[in-house]
Amino acid sequence: MATTFQNPMGQEEEEEGGLSRSYTRSSKHELLKQIRDAVNPNQRRQNVLLMAQAGFLSIAVILLAVFALLALVEIQKLTAATDTIIPNLDAIILGLTDIEKGVDAAYEATTLMPLLLTMNELSGYIEGNLTITVNAMVNSPVLTGGLLGR
Repeated sequence: MATTFQNPMGQEEEEEGGLSRSYTRSSKHELLKQIRDAVNPNQRRQNVLLMAQAGFLSIAVILLAVFALLALVEIQKLTAATDTIIPNLDAIILGLTDIEKGVDAAYEATTLMPLLLTMNELSGYIEGNLTITVNAMVNSPVLTGGLLGR
């Protein structure tokens, strides 16, 4: 049982006012394409434009996914590095504290250096004076027995 629809352009009996399909070998599909092209001639260009936009959007989504994966890899590397460094921080801090103590001791020693240099210089003078005194005493006729009668 085939359903027929009423012709919106007029009655089918009137061939002068209504549209009718006659003397054509085109299928219904081909006729629908022709009607579509007649009603909206830019439809094909619009479809191509929409497909191009969808393609660009797909490429953009893929690029964003790639960048997100690269960022995830870098974050995992940073997490691994911090996991390595954090347990060693106590040892690093102890080492720095020991270095600080050594630097403080060395600084204290260097602040006393001018005093030590002065003491060294003065002990040199004292040594020279003692040498002169010893030589004078050893070679003195008084202390060698000249006065004592020997």
